[in-house]
Amino acid sequence: MTSRRTFIAAGAALAATADAVAAADAQVDPERTTAQFDLGALMARLNEPARHKQVFAVARVADGTVIHYMRNSLDGYERGFGEPPGSLRVAAVFYGRGVALTLDDVAWRTYRLADALKKDGEVITSPQRDANPYWHSLGNDNSLEALAKRGALYMACNNALHGLAALIASNEPGAQASDIYADVRKRLVPGTILVPAGVAALNAAQEARYTFAQASI
Repeated sequence: MTSRRTFIAAGAALAATADAVAAADAQVDPERTTAQFDLGALMARLNEPARHKQVFAVARVADGTVIHYMRNSLDGYERGFGEPPGSLRVAAVFYGRGVALTLDDVAWRTYRLADALKKDGEVITSPQRDANPYWHSLGNDNSLEALAKRGALYMACNNALHGLAALIASNEPGAQASDIYADVRKRLVPGTILVPAGVAALNAAQEARYTFAQASI
């Protein structure tokens, strides 16, 4: 039987590993940062008017925990505080392994992302293997797609996308991470903005008056 001390130690080790992955992916590689990223366009989106603004940091898939956080915040303002829809603008920055949440069904199916991510230590309980289970409705409009329809803005870390491509390649004999990256960067779910570094996007959001929330722990 696993002792409580062993269980806690194992959980801490897993969290430390996930944090290390996120930190590595957050590093800006000059070869990955080019003129294709438009800070002005990003700030224009972030500065769109709203009475309240909140940005969520998503370093892990964590079984789509961010969906519940964002939905609860939106519902809290609309149903609890009685404010009209749109009074709260939510955004999420996906980095580390969390960037996988921003990829479409084709990417999840082609690269067997659910299996690769679970092997890497991520929590994914959905049995679905042919689509992104977090983009589609999980019941009661509980999905990234439903949140996007409520105005949610998504930002995907380019460095993390490179890291995810490397993970996929490590499970595919003969595959090249550069080729996989070139494909998956075209597989972002609708409305997602690719940014050079997730940590930079989090700062840009806070400069645009978004309050910060950690959503994948």
